[in-house]
Amino acid sequence: MQVGNDLLSLTLFDGELLREKIEQELEGLAALPNKPAELQNLLHHVRRTLEYVSKVNRQASRYAAIESQALFDRLSLQLGRDAERHIQMLETRRYRLGGLAVLLLMLLGWTLAGLERERRAAYRAGRRLENAIESLSEGFALFDRAGRLILHNTRFLQQYPWLQDRLQNGFSYREFQSLQRGAGIETEPLVAEGETAEGQLERVPADDGRVAWYLATESLTDQGERVLVRVDVTEAKARELELAKLYRAVEQAPVSVMITNADAEIEYVNPHFERVSGYTLAEVRGRNPRFLKSGTTSEESYRVLWDHLKRGETWHGELVNRRKDGSLYREEAFISPVRDIQGRTTHYIALKDDVTERRRTEEALRLHAKVFEALSEGVMITDAQERILAVNPAFTRITGYVPAEVIGKTPRLLSSGHHDEAFYRALWAQLQREGYWQGEIEDRRKDGEVYPAAMSIVAVRGEDGQVAQYISVFSDISERKSAEQKIQYQANFDPLTGLPNRSLFLDRVTHAIEKGARESACVGLLFIDLDRFKEVNDTLGHLMGDRLLQAVAERLRGCVRESDTVSRFGGDEFVVLLEEVNHAEHAANVAQKILGALETPITLGDHEITVGASIGITHYPTDAEDAVTLLRNADMAMYRAKEAGRNNYQFFTPEINEAVHRRVALANDLRHAIEQDALAVVYQPIVSLGARRPVGFEALLRWQHPVEGPVSPEVFIPLAEETGLIGPIGEWVLAEAAGQVARWRAAGRDWRVGVNFSRRQMDLGMDVQRLLAIIEGQGARPADITLEITEGLMLDDSEETRQWLHQVRAAGIRLSVDDFGTGYSSLSYLKRYPVNTLKIDRSFVRDLAVDPGDAQLVEAIVMLARRLGLEVVAEGVETVEQLDFLAALGCEFAQGWWFGRPMPATEIPAWLARMADRLETG
Repeated sequence: MQVGNDLLSLTLFDGELLREKIEQELEGLAALPNKPAELQNLLHHVRRTLEYVSKVNRQASRYAAIESQALFDRLSLQLGRDAERHIQMLETRRYRLGGLAVLLLMLLGWTLAGLERERRAAYRAGRRLENAIESLSEGFALFDRAGRLILHNTRFLQQYPWLQDRLQNGFSYREFQSLQRGAGIETEPLVAEGETAEGQLERVPADDGRVAWYLATESLTDQGERVLVRVDVTEAKARELELAKLYRAVEQAPVSVMITNADAEIEYVNPHFERVSGYTLAEVRGRNPRFLKSGTTSEESYRVLWDHLKRGETWHGELVNRRKDGSLYREEAFISPVRDIQGRTTHYIALKDDVTERRRTEEALRLHAKVFEALSEGVMITDAQERILAVNPAFTRITGYVPAEVIGKTPRLLSSGHHDEAFYRALWAQLQREGYWQGEIEDRRKDGEVYPAAMSIVAVRGEDGQVAQYISVFSDISERKSAEQKIQYQANFDPLTGLPNRSLFLDRVTHAIEKGARESACVGLLFIDLDRFKEVNDTLGHLMGDRLLQAVAERLRGCVRESDTVSRFGGDEFVVLLEEVNHAEHAANVAQKILGALETPITLGDHEITVGASIGITHYPTDAEDAVTLLRNADMAMYRAKEAGRNNYQFFTPEINEAVHRRVALANDLRHAIEQDALAVVYQPIVSLGARRPVGFEALLRWQHPVEGPVSPEVFIPLAEETGLIGPIGEWVLAEAAGQVARWRAAGRDWRVGVNFSRRQMDLGMDVQRLLAIIEGQGARPADITLEITEGLMLDDSEETRQWLHQVRAAGIRLSVDDFGTGYSSLSYLKRYPVNTLKIDRSFVRDLAVDPGDAQLVEAIVMLARRLGLEVVAEGVETVEQLDFLAALGCEFAQGWWFGRPMPATEIPAWLARMADRLETG
């Protein structure tokens, strides 16, 4: 037991507290940085001594705890063997340890004093560090190696307000991450091009709906502690988002954007520029924009542009540039300088819009506007509700309404009231169905006048397919309607008399026949031809002839019922349609009434004219069953009336039909006679009464029909004029006469030849050049030929006739007026026209010796001709008494059977021999 106590007494330190305190101090000293080597060795020895002391104390404690004496004795014996050695060792070490302890205590005191100073400095530094961390604008948190939160600042809590109640001792990093996910925080990596991530962006939603953005970084210290830093980049992120939005806007802008530096070198163009110009950003970067110039924009325009930019102003204008493919395009541009905070220009930005199509559209719109204003047609534009939006000047001119009077109103203010509701329903139905209506409509002007309009209406639809506007284009067709009515009138009515013409008359006859067939009624037709109208027309002129026809038309109207029709076919031909004729006597009564009405003289100026009529009558269904045949038969009956002595009426009979067929056949035979040279020219001498010798001949045409025998000129000449055959016949007669007179002149006979010439020949194109070509072509001289014309041609008094007569006379061809004295005209034409000869009609010569009136008339003609310097030829001289009387009156020339009948040229020499006793033939 004593040994145990001794062992216990060997303990250096009383109590565990002191030992632990020493150990703590040792640990504190060991943690000091930059310890000197001596201190490190000292600490090592102290720590070894403490370990040994602790071992001894533990052994001593075990011994003290032994209760068995035997056991204790064995232990004591064992211990005794080494006791001396241990005691000596302990003593030695005790002394050493004691010295060391004293030294250690001194060192500890010095060290503890230093540590206190260091602790206080560290405390002050820690406080300063905590204050600095607290004052950071960034959020800061520190987790130890075990992941426990050991330090954070207030800003960190403000950034994550949901951590306020969770930051207690032991709060872990894992809990922090879980709370972050639960709070709906989204992260995105923060990676710069070519770099690795050193952090990430956190999108932190707040309860008020706002969003905060933090730059979050986390790092580990050398001791494994985790440092969290949160930088608030909300404003920067907002600016970034705004810039991104602006960038997207620029990239997606529907206009071209170009940015250049201060040296006008392109740094950026957007995709729209690439699409418009054809150049990519890579192709234009670093280039001057002048490479886009087309050469069509003036240098003055560019000078003004740069003047604006140098003054720091925005330039606005248009440029014509050239695309990559060489095509030109027009741009509306806004170019502005970009300045830094010092006011220095760093860049230029250009916003350009391709307005090529817009300008074309604007030009088209301007053109359309001009067309709209200049259109002769009225234009009215309404909205879908039919309210008038716009009208053009032609609308005002046509309707009388100015724009202010109609805009906002509906087109119904133009309604004339002439169309019923069904008309407008059909109009709108077609417009809605087809989007288009065209037709004629009657509208009313502002002054109340109703006018016809040709109108087209178009429905204009918007992008949604719904009707947006209606466009109405219309024209006043009053004049056209009037012209159409006039044309319609002219197509159906005779312009001179106002009577239905042939076309309308035949239509009415057809309807009358159809009605007669249904009702078993008779229809009568009267074909009327005025007697001697040609003589009136030739002598008094066409103007008087027209007035005569108008007067006859009025009298014919007075002879029929309202239900009947009087028509003029042309010339002096009239036709009457009698509907619902009960018997043949009805038509005869009307014919007699017409003849009676025409017996009364018609007064035309100073003239009183009496005309008769030849009337042919036919009936449906006895004479024909169609309009054309009925009319043809009436025409044939009319010719029979003329043959019967004129001024009478004749009913159609089969014999008349046969005679007409004969007339048609005769016309065909005459055509063949011309083709086969079956016609002949004979010559009747014209004799000088003073010299009693022939001075010329009149060429007369004769036709010897192979079956009918000789055909009278009074039959075939009118037929030739009617069929137009007078043209070739007249040329042939003129050529024969000219050739004969040339042969006579070659034989020493200075004779002239007279050739009959009708107005019909002039109408068929016989001009002076043609006359001369025929005459001179046969070797004759123009002065050898005398054209014998009627008074009718002289009295035409048209400019064409006057010029023709003067041209003939100027060419040297002589003019003679045939059958002078039979007309109704004034003698004034003898002064106006260059005639050479007057031929007294045979009707005055025939009764010259027995009729004082004829004698006086012939004497007057001779005296008139003498005073006018004209020659006079008396026709139809058949007796010596007539010859002597004419000679006594002073008549110079005569022709007639007393001198000789018309004869072939070959018989003239024999005639001269036979007439030697009557003529001076030398």
